[in-house]
Amino acid sequence: MTRLDSAALDRLIDECLARGDFPGVAAWVEHEGEVVYRRAAGHRMVVPERRPMLEDTVFDLASLTKPLATATAVLQLAEAGRLSLQDEVSRFLPAFSGDQRDTVTVHHLLTHSAGLPAYKNYLEGHMGPDEILADLCRLPLAAPPGARFIYSCLGYMLLRAIVGTVAGQRLDAYCTQRVFYPLGMHETLFNPPPEVRERCAATEQLPDRVLCGEVHDENARALEGVGGNAGLFGTAADVARFCRMILNDGALDGARVLSEPLLHRALSNQALHPGHARGFGWDIDSDYTPVVRGDVFPAGGVGHTGYTGTSIWIDPPSRTFIVLLTNRCHPTRDGLAANLRRGVANLVGAAFGRAPLTSTLAR
Repeated sequence: MTRLDSAALDRLIDECLARGDFPGVAAWVEHEGEVVYRRAAGHRMVVPERRPMLEDTVFDLASLTKPLATATAVLQLAEAGRLSLQDEVSRFLPAFSGDQRDTVTVHHLLTHSAGLPAYKNYLEGHMGPDEILADLCRLPLAAPPGARFIYSCLGYMLLRAIVGTVAGQRLDAYCTQRVFYPLGMHETLFNPPPEVRERCAATEQLPDRVLCGEVHDENARALEGVGGNAGLFGTAADVARFCRMILNDGALDGARVLSEPLLHRALSNQALHPGHARGFGWDIDSDYTPVVRGDVFPAGGVGHTGYTGTSIWIDPPSRTFIVLLTNRCHPTRDGLAANLRRGVANLVGAAFGRAPLTSTLAR
């Protein structure tokens, strides 16, 4: 193990900013419980005015919603015996039936193996949440359930509905009460109020406004800001707390979110599709992995990315994690986070990625 080259990380971030990959970034790297790198740089908004990036800037986390909120909520409900991961979706959503949909399970949805199409834009159809759910329940499948991996936001939108049905409260309320507040993630939320929006990182410039504190994902917007696929906002420090919980086997500061056995299952390959290793909500080894894991970290970690330019990589064998939050979709969708993700992962992996196994998650 070598010392992390913080100066090299600074140079990498500065180069990305100078090149215009994204307006701003909040970066957090932790190793064996110690924050070894933390930096906020650039701007959280450049249009219509320039606002500097802050360490407590609140980001649209995009698809990080899937592991941080939706999958965690489903796993908690499974642990409480209120659902089984092998339950058919139709048990909770009776309209989800016919055309092989009767055999789709919660497990399929969590691992993107339900056969659902990758995406459908519901915002342009001007549908409300009930209409969207009704349409989701009758969408033709793109593949037989369990046959192949199709990364589908639609599956996590269905999981949102399942959480609401089983828990008796909407996903945002459930996660605030059962996940975020117990973990001390007090700045992780859906639909930021006006006083929080002042600190939000802006995303896309639309014809009539710049999105800032309003979710970028169209389907989450159509679902009143609370999509199981997207909608979550948070700070780098809060996301780091969630990652710390993962490395602490499901608990943090006396609050247990998931049991060790279930967490270990969630972080191990559950998809069983060649070339697409997925946990419950987590990417393990797939076409999406190299850009966020980099070229140095060995197998054994998990992570996820978000369309707005957010990413997590957690490496339990070395007790290391990386949180990178950018606003690469501001003011257009043409920004790029890939160079930053891969570069940071390689520098961190070179320093810590081959440390001895010290976590039960690595066994």
